[in-house]
Amino acid sequence: MSPKLTEKGFRVEIHSMARGPVVLENVSSLSVLLADGGWLGILPGHAPLVAATEDGILSYTSGTEQKTLEVSGGILSIADNVVSILTTR
Repeated sequence: MSPKLTEKGFRVEIHSMARGPVVLENVSSLSVLLADGGWLGILPGHAPLVAATEDGILSYTSGTEQKTLEVSGGILSIADNVVSILTTR
């Protein structure tokens, strides 16, 4: 088991030049809008990936709660159960 994977999920880091970082812990699922208009669903253990994202709503599940967060378009990367999204706004 990867050291970054917990019993409940993975970590999401959203980095923006306009505001401080947002860190979400123990995320068990995440959906994000990609630049091509499709949606990407992410679960723990997802394969490494780099993709362009579009402005929109990121929805995720943490524990038993489903939550949403507005994010600007940018670059998403997945590695070792950490999802990083880099945006300019």
